[in-house]
Amino acid sequence: MSLESFFGLDTQGGAPGSSESREAFQEMMRESAKAAAAIGAHQAAQKKQEDKLAKILMHYFKDAKKSDIVFLVIKLLQENVPGAFILAVLSISDTEMEHELSKDFDEGNVEESALASFAGEAFIPDSIKKTINAWGDAILKAGLLLPGKTLQGVLTPDQKLKSLVLDLLQFSLEEYFHRHGLAFSEDKIREVALLSIQTVLVKLRAANQEKSDIELIETPLTE
Repeated sequence: MSLESFFGLDTQGGAPGSSESREAFQEMMRESAKAAAAIGAHQAAQKKQEDKLAKILMHYFKDAKKSDIVFLVIKLLQENVPGAFILAVLSISDTEMEHELSKDFDEGNVEESALASFAGEAFIPDSIKKTINAWGDAILKAGLLLPGKTLQGVLTPDQKLKSLVLDLLQFSLEEYFHRHGLAFSEDKIREVALLSIQTVLVKLRAANQEKSDIELIETPLTE
């Protein structure tokens, strides 16, 4: 059976296919075109973030002090952690990217900050708490591009956060706190990192249960 005859578009004895069949076929083609466009948009969004990450890595390559973080990022990429997610985690470590955070994300209520339950949080300025909020939103947005792949990349088979991911979160926070004159122990910084990523993982799991990655990439992106 040909594609045309399947949809009733061929002629049998000179009689054309029904208008209903033609309309059904045309509607199917329109939906296919929308899906293709959506897939292209998702791929473009991923590539844009991956290009930014590549530029940052090239910058780090020139700094001998950043060799460890370059190696860490490469390891994460080998673990199939999406480049967009890695970039979002790194965003708070860089002055220029931190400025983009404040422009692109709602900094929210400081009482809902990941630092709200952090011992000593009363001594942390509200501006810092707001940036941590925006950072968490940036990580979530990046993960939501492909929640299934992101979860598979950042979690171990028994659903625990990979130590490599925690190391990247810790590095980014250390750079951020140092730049703003805040001194915390390594254990405290890791605590903030875990508090920050916990909500993100919960929301990524919920999104992954609602729609698979395949379904998501066939859905038009929203700004």
